[in-house]
Amino acid sequence: MRQAINRHGGAFLTLVLCVGGLCATFTPQAYSDDARVDSWLSRVKSSVSARDLDLLRRAALTLQADIASPKTAYDADGQNSVGGRALSFAGQPLPWSPLRGIYPSPFKYHGVWSWDGPFHAIAVARWDPQLAREQFEILLRFQQPSGALPDVIMENSEVVTNFGKPPVIAWAIMRVDEIAPDKTFLAKAYPKLVALERHWMKNRGGNADGLFHYGGTLPNLESGWDTSVRWDHGCDSLWAVDLNCVMVTFYDSMAYIARRLDLKEDQTQWLEHAKELGFRIDNTLWNETAGAYMDCNRVTRKFTDVLSPASFMPLYVNIPNQQRATRLAKLAADPAKFFPGLPSVSYNNPAYRSSDYWRGPTWLNVSYFALKGLRNYGYDKIANNLRETILGWCDKNKDYLWEYYDSRDGKGLGAPQYGWTGTFLIEFILDW
Repeated sequence: MRQAINRHGGAFLTLVLCVGGLCATFTPQAYSDDARVDSWLSRVKSSVSARDLDLLRRAALTLQADIASPKTAYDADGQNSVGGRALSFAGQPLPWSPLRGIYPSPFKYHGVWSWDGPFHAIAVARWDPQLAREQFEILLRFQQPSGALPDVIMENSEVVTNFGKPPVIAWAIMRVDEIAPDKTFLAKAYPKLVALERHWMKNRGGNADGLFHYGGTLPNLESGWDTSVRWDHGCDSLWAVDLNCVMVTFYDSMAYIARRLDLKEDQTQWLEHAKELGFRIDNTLWNETAGAYMDCNRVTRKFTDVLSPASFMPLYVNIPNQQRATRLAKLAADPAKFFPGLPSVSYNNPAYRSSDYWRGPTWLNVSYFALKGLRNYGYDKIANNLRETILGWCDKNKDYLWEYYDSRDGKGLGAPQYGWTGTFLIEFILDW
């Protein structure tokens, strides 16, 4: 998903955190026992199982614990107790102050990323809408003249701008507004989102091809799927299935925002963009032989033949007909392909490795869009079974919510105390 900046070292500070009478052991960077979290859990308690309530609690505690703070405790060796950061950062203002940025994981990733930040916002909007919108404000504050958003704003004030991340921010702003409406914020964000779309149109293939590709100096990092088997023969040479579906969500979300702002002509135009792009995805990125949507070389027009959760994302944006959806559902149910853990590349791919970053483990963010897509087309049984596997793995790893999970045995891997894992646990449980 991103380059590692720091790895944890030194002693850990272990705390027992309690909300609503439920307790868990965590090693947080910072946490305030916020009554809003307690109130939120109390509201949802009656509608979920005991296991799912525990997962919701762990998700909320994780996200709250990941709120950045320059005032952190150091152990006797002079190392930060969660992250091993240089002592010189202690107490210094963060580059986004006074806004409250949420780290992906204070053990490893010390900044606000333009993929993670919007995902974090969707979760925390349920108990703290202002904190949610601050994640957007941080990213939009550092928007580039081209309209591009940075990949990340680091806590040491480094801003990575030579590549970005998938533009999920419009979709996330819409989701937050659905949870906690704020028309004033939408009006403030709208022109910045228009500029962001122009960047993707001008610099990532939209104007030239009608379809989008990743770019910048490290296009595989811009994709978020850093080491994916999908990119073994190049990344920016491909029309990526997931990116183009993200752009459909971008257009649909902009139509929502335009409607909220009474911009009727804009709303119509955004909806037309979404429809046209959906048509091109369906006609260009469907591999009839494989029975799936696949990344396609934009020069040779040849498919990569790599099956991944991205192959299912057109279901999320309602692109395929029922016949194509049926073929995708069969792949999802196939133990040789994706069942039971929805790995980040199909089980039968020669390069598949169950525990190797983006080359086989299970990631909750891409799983969510795939499984919601299956639900859109009525394939509830297979979607529910895959979801249950993922939730069971998160439940089994009692120590932390992890960055990703071994797609064979469910062992937690990568960075611990991972923010967007908390987000998509919440979405899997409450937006299912």
